[in-house]
Amino acid sequence: MPSKSLSWFLKFTTLGVPGDYEDDVSRRILFSNVVFLAVPIVYFIFMVIDYQSYLRPLSDLNFDQFVVPIIILGCLASLWFNSEGLTTLSRVLFLTLWPLLLHLIPLWLLQAPVDYTLAYPFGIVFHALLIQLMFSHKKERGHFLAFMGTNFVALLLAPATLLYFDGRKEIPGTLVNYGYYFLDAILYWLLFNLVMFYILYIIENYIRQINESRLLIAEQKEELNALNHNLEMLVSQRTAQLEKQNFTLRQHAHFNAHLLRGPFSSVQGLVQLQHSENLTDADREEIKNKLQQSLQELDDRIHEIQKLVETQS
Repeated sequence: MPSKSLSWFLKFTTLGVPGDYEDDVSRRILFSNVVFLAVPIVYFIFMVIDYQSYLRPLSDLNFDQFVVPIIILGCLASLWFNSEGLTTLSRVLFLTLWPLLLHLIPLWLLQAPVDYTLAYPFGIVFHALLIQLMFSHKKERGHFLAFMGTNFVALLLAPATLLYFDGRKEIPGTLVNYGYYFLDAILYWLLFNLVMFYILYIIENYIRQINESRLLIAEQKEELNALNHNLEMLVSQRTAQLEKQNFTLRQHAHFNAHLLRGPFSSVQGLVQLQHSENLTDADREEIKNKLQQSLQELDDRIHEIQKLVETQS
């Protein structure tokens, strides 16, 4: 369970994300929400640390002081666009504002200060990482290639861009035109982007395996539920059938007892009558004939009962 201090953060990271967030695009929206939340927090901390710069009169503030609140507002606006379902617009807006506000406009206004010889190429590299986080190279290929292509071209033109905006001629041309300065920029661009690519690839494969396992477990659970339901129905049907057969057999037993009692009583009476001493030969012959008839009737009834039981079984 996440702590309460992080619950609000996790809640905002799902803004604009479909309920299942199983595909690459949904994960990129979630990643973009994380960026839109993390960047304002970092820049707000930066404003608190550098609070003295913001206590000056408005006319004395430099563009650097205005960039921070503008970036914060841009992140909040992008987060709101995500919550409204405008997820593509939010990411395009952020990835466009980031290099303009933090790189190109400061280069133009500040006339390329010396520290931008490092800040500018590394800013381009970081911008490429943000592109990978926010756009899927599989399902949003157009946006991904457009931003990554523009980013790489900006990296290739970084030395020329720095010299173009260097109005005060403070940047040594021997530095930005030095071959290893250019190669180092490309090296770090490839290194960080490949690391980010493989990290995302591993995360997506891991999430896909988890989702496949969840689907398999859900399917097996449904199959078990169906088997249990069928088994319960089969047991209920079999129980009802047995109860019906038992009831029928009880009825037959009661009915058969009455069927057998008549001929059995006749046989029993005739047997007792045979032992009487006052019988003539004619009487004994008649009793014998009736005894045979009763026995035959008893035998017929027994066969009828046997057939009836076999039929019910």
